[in-house]
Amino acid sequence: MSTQHDFWIEHGSISMNCGLPPAGMRAMRRCGTPRSFRGLLSGTRDDGLLRIEFTSGAITLHQCPMWTIDELLLQPALLGPGLYILVGMGERASSRPRALIGEGGLLQERLTAHSTDPRLDFVWDVVAVTGPRVMCETIRLIMQRRLIDEIRHHGCVDIANRHDAERHSGSEFDRVAADEIMCDLRPLLCLAIPGLVSTVEPVVVPIGARTPSPPRGVDQAAPTWTKHELRYRGANAIASIGGGSTILHPGSTIIGAVQPSPRWLIVQRSRLAVDGLLEDVGDGRLVRVKSFITFKSVGDATSFVTGGASLSARLAWMLLDDT
Repeated sequence: MSTQHDFWIEHGSISMNCGLPPAGMRAMRRCGTPRSFRGLLSGTRDDGLLRIEFTSGAITLHQCPMWTIDELLLQPALLGPGLYILVGMGERASSRPRALIGEGGLLQERLTAHSTDPRLDFVWDVVAVTGPRVMCETIRLIMQRRLIDEIRHHGCVDIANRHDAERHSGSEFDRVAADEIMCDLRPLLCLAIPGLVSTVEPVVVPIGARTPSPPRGVDQAAPTWTKHELRYRGANAIASIGGGSTILHPGSTIIGAVQPSPRWLIVQRSRLAVDGLLEDVGDGRLVRVKSFITFKSVGDATSFVTGGASLSARLAWMLLDDT
């Protein structure tokens, strides 16, 4: 039978043990929360289902081992939207644990499907975060990508998601709301799984400053060349990727207008125009490439085609059959 406790955290100290292991207590003290919280803790790990919430917040964290997920799925809160983190064994005996981070409008349905997926037989721990009053789709997506970023760069586990955390879009209100929810979620995760996330707001490298990933299923350094197509706002470009380079084919059309950054793109476009390697196609929006152009990465080629627009190189280029 689960028991319920009151606990409070003030400037990084916790008032009572609440059945948490010493590691969880130390992680909670390291969080250094700037304000006092009063909350509820229901159950323990021994009971099979742990639930933690701050009464001043809008979210609740639920945790259980995978073999008792049926009890978690009966919780009424999981009929609504939220985030989930599945933690389990590493790919090899000597490697770090893995974590899969997801989100959904109906957590019960999503986690039920995951519990019977043979590809997720490595999972041993389930964490679900619910908050029907705040978990709109945009905020969930922002938080999912923030968690993937944060766990990858600052956590104690590897990311098992098949795709990288791509850019997200949302209003300023959505981003501010997601930041505030993350402030409440971070200490809860420190209590549930110490070391999973950073104990303080981490510095995350912006998407634009990272090494771009090649299109899905492509080893950019492999000697075999593959041909890909990018369609973006009327532009239609063909490129060959391989050998560590990306080559844009003549006849490709690209966006004529160029964003004010990056600077290299403006310089390269100007130089190619002077050399007569770019020509207008008649409508003023597009420019045609008249020669092969080599780029150091698929990310640079993507920026060249889109005029510097923020677009995922990994998802934008589609593999063509006639390679």
